Amino acid sequence: MGEVMLYSLVTNDVTKYPGDVNSLIDFVGSAGPYRDAIIEQIGDANTSTIEKYLGTPLGKRSCRFVISRNASELSDGYHNSWLRTGTAFTSNGISTNQWIELPCHVESIQNVTVSIWGGENIALVEGQDFYVDLSCKYPKIMLGWNMSIMDAFYKYKNMIVDFTGGLYEVDGTVPAPILLAINMATKGFFENPGDGVFNPMENGMNFLLRNYQVPAIGG
Repeated sequence: MGEVMLYSLVTNDVTKYPGDVNSLIDFVGSAGPYRDAIIEQIGDANTSTIEKYLGTPLGKRSCRFVISRNASELSDGYHNSWLRTGTAFTSNGISTNQWIELPCHVESIQNVTVSIWGGENIALVEGQDFYVDLSCKYPKIMLGWNMSIMDAFYKYKNMIVDFTGGLYEVDGTVPAPILLAINMATKGFFENPGDGVFNPMENGMNFLLRNYQVPAIGG
């Protein structure tokens, strides 16, 4: 199709340690009013790093997924590609007919908008302009045949999907293996500051995290 798709996945809040901070301090095993704050900071930093490593927001989060392309690509071919069997652009680059795959578990979608160069954002209406399937392993969106939306894609700049989702258990907590990996990394970096010999990926973290990794998304 000639389009160069760019993906961005961001959260609408700051990533923090997802568990009980006091339990993290107990896990590290180094008490003290000044050390507690340092341990919490290391826990936050490790959480953010592991979140990037996994490619999925940790916990139930408010997220924004942006699919964009270059200004010179003024064509409705991208929209039409979603309506043709066997052709699609997905978050992991795999062709899945006309569906757009979202990058992580999605509980609900708040807004889907299309931006055009030199114009205002156009809010899409679910059940009319687009349809969703959130019950499958990889949540999907498909555009409808609404002619006004097809016209908008002639000067399409990006599509923005605001949703609630992420990586969490049915009770909303972060999976135990991920939390353990964060705790282990926090303890390791606290006990080996600076040029210490601690290497988190050689201390069981890879074993704990590998089942939760998803294809990377730029942005």
